Amino acid sequence: MPAATRSWSRRSPPAGPRYAAIARDLRRAIAEGRYALGAQLPTELALSRRLRVSRHTVREAIRLLAAEGLVRRRPRAGTVVAALPDETRYSHGIASLRDLFQYALTTDFEYRYIGRVGLTAAQARALGAKPGEEWICAVALRRETPGGRPFGITRLFLNPALKGIEARLRRAKGPVYALIEREFGLRIERVEQTIAGVALEAEDAESLGVPAGAPGLAIRRRYFDERGRVLELADNVHPSSRYTYRIELRR
Repeated sequence: MPAATRSWSRRSPPAGPRYAAIARDLRRAIAEGRYALGAQLPTELALSRRLRVSRHTVREAIRLLAAEGLVRRRPRAGTVVAALPDETRYSHGIASLRDLFQYALTTDFEYRYIGRVGLTAAQARALGAKPGEEWICAVALRRETPGGRPFGITRLFLNPALKGIEARLRRAKGPVYALIEREFGLRIERVEQTIAGVALEAEDAESLGVPAGAPGLAIRRRYFDERGRVLELADNVHPSSRYTYRIELRR
């Protein structure tokens, strides 16, 4: 396998969306202690009036802070500070394929390698294929925003039946499973997910800017079609210091 496959007063108008600028100001206020740990942020209505923006804009700014793990929304308590900026990690909650879709849309995915590889015996077992069979492979870094510090590496293995998907990957915005359904007329019937604690290998650790052997979280998702074929396998690895996986269960 190629090496690449192994391996977030008055001022001048801020660049980027208004909600991102508001999130930066709130992040700075938390870092400077104006909102201490456990303190409640002003309500969306209060912030929208103070900043003269819509509540939707404020809500998007709060969403960015929540994704970083800086704040938490609590019933009857509003939005409270949950961590300081140097303690933050990306927090990902999922309950459905729709959540995966939103996750892909709101984070940055930078491909580092797209090509084809011959499967090892272990890879073939995971994919229901034969050792040596050639599959499409891609490696990418996941960031909260373009140019930000990466909080994850993803390795994709795509069924060779998806002919020509390589050229579409870099142009697509959103999850790969949605691209498969849209471009190939196939349906993802189910997704199987496994989560494990790992020690980051040297190459992954270097790409993520953490020490080799640092604790990490490995998340594997296999996407099956109606015939039971694996169309996509996504191996994701995250440094534990930058990523939290959150699952909410309700009766």
